[in-house]
Amino acid sequence: MVTLSFILSALLILLTPGPTNTVLATCGASLGIRRAAIMPIAEAMGYILAVSFFIGLTDGIQGNAIAFATMKLLAAGWLLYSAVRLWGMPFLSDARSVRQLFVRVLLTTIVNPKAMLVGTVLIPSGANIQAPVWLATYAAMSTLAGLAWVVFGGCLPLRVRRHSYKLASLILGAFSLAAVASAVSG
Repeated sequence: MVTLSFILSALLILLTPGPTNTVLATCGASLGIRRAAIMPIAEAMGYILAVSFFIGLTDGIQGNAIAFATMKLLAAGWLLYSAVRLWGMPFLSDARSVRQLFVRVLLTTIVNPKAMLVGTVLIPSGANIQAPVWLATYAAMSTLAGLAWVVFGGCLPLRVRRHSYKLASLILGAFSLAAVASAVSG
């Protein structure tokens, strides 16, 4: 049974700015709310894949600092790659960019450290039988929170929206550095 503490913790995690939320807000800013409204589905898909992976992996690598550090470095690499790509993207997007951004949201969510947190800490170990219920709850909540981030980006003033990719690039670069620092420090 999904607990109230899980729901409240998940909401806090999902509403906290992070890599996926940055990309979702950028999608809202550049594509508009209507065109970017599909992006939270990519987020939910990414969380389903990543959290499922971490639920299964938790028992095997629990306490293995090298494995966790490696996962953080892989996530840092993706975030840095996304930051570099976003820096050079033009503000106006076409339908091809919608598909590219959908994939970017999906992949950014898969390597988002929040997925590791949910799969290894928030969903209790031994909940394998009920894991699909916990996972479906988290995915539904991520879709709603993701839509809020898209709306936030779409409501930014035009003078800010014009620079959304550059701003997102800087934020993702900072998250990448934080992930590297976390992997190196322990």
